[in-house]
Amino acid sequence: MKAWNCLAEEVIHCRLQSVDVSRCDHVTSQGLASLIDGHSFLQKLYAADSLHEIGQDFLSKLVTLKATLAVLRLDGFEVSSSLLSAIGEGCTNLVEIGLSKCNGVTDEGISSLVACCSYLRTIDLTCCNLVTNNSLDSIADNCKLLECLRLESCSSINEKGLERIASCCPNLKEIDLTDCGVNDEALHHLAKCSELLILKLGLSSSISDKGLGFISSKCGKLIELDLYRCSSITDDGLAALANGCKKIKLLNLCYCNKITDSGLSHLGALEELTNLELRCLVRITGIGISSVVTGCKSLVELDLKRCYSVDDSGLWALARYALNLRQLTISYCQVTGLGLCHLLSSLRCLQDVKMVHLSWVSIEGFEMALRAACGRLKKLKILSGLKTVLSPDLLQLLQACGCRIRWVNKPLVYKDAI
Repeated sequence: MKAWNCLAEEVIHCRLQSVDVSRCDHVTSQGLASLIDGHSFLQKLYAADSLHEIGQDFLSKLVTLKATLAVLRLDGFEVSSSLLSAIGEGCTNLVEIGLSKCNGVTDEGISSLVACCSYLRTIDLTCCNLVTNNSLDSIADNCKLLECLRLESCSSINEKGLERIASCCPNLKEIDLTDCGVNDEALHHLAKCSELLILKLGLSSSISDKGLGFISSKCGKLIELDLYRCSSITDDGLAALANGCKKIKLLNLCYCNKITDSGLSHLGALEELTNLELRCLVRITGIGISSVVTGCKSLVELDLKRCYSVDDSGLWALARYALNLRQLTISYCQVTGLGLCHLLSSLRCLQDVKMVHLSWVSIEGFEMALRAACGRLKKLKILSGLKTVLSPDLLQLLQACGCRIRWVNKPLVYKDAI
């Protein structure tokens, strides 16, 4: 407490515009109030996961920033409807509010907040599981400039609330609906948001190719799409996506286990793709990987963990075409030492490799492959059992070249196979 008060005294004469005390365990409401006092030009305050509750002393000082405060992050706080109402009335120029994982966020509180904060462009309600469509109605009615809405794990919202958002917030660029249980009808409404850049739909088992088709036909500016565990998506959905959303840079298809090589063949049309996650796509092979990398020359990160049918043919394709690849995960793939050595000796940009449980690679295979990559690898994830069998001079050489090795002890377990 003494150190915090000293800090407050040191900055008392500074013209502070931004303060970040996120995850600072010893910050108190009184200390924050002291910091704010006298700084009428403060524009951004990040206090996520620092205080559990907001004291009246802090709140009374916060409202003195009515004319300037634009960004307020209170993630992890204990809040109430009356508190959110007071923040709304006292901080009317907010453009960003962060309430991620805050206990006590309700429809009443959100309604009171947004009624006074019509300039809001970013609203983060991640894990605020008490909010319903009523909150979305309030946001739609009051926040016409909204660009970013994060609703992960808000399971009480549905397509009706999202219809209001899509109709009233034409500037929406990012929306996170992970684990919200949304369906194709919700995507039909969201397709109205032609400015959409980032769409996160993870854990939405009700979404099908039909819904993905709605997005693909209307949201041509999309650069990031997360379909993690959207298990109803098939090759047809990827065909529509590749045809309509050619600007995609980041694509997560992990555990979408209906996808085959046929679906991957469409992804080669995404020339701007840089990050591709294909974890546990048990139906794909080296043929599909080859289809992707021959077209996606900008690929930087690729995750093939638990793609059990990917073999050396996939690695040879990567070695030939994925020349910009920097991060690769091939754990549990059926590759050999020959394929691994060719890959690591060919990719000059590769810096980070995760290769746990490569059961077909011998000790000699690991030795040759890692020696071929010495001087380039910066991160390596590998089974701890290899620590005692790989030659000490190789390990010393890797570390001398700046490679950080993460040794893991994981049992060999195959899961989510066909």
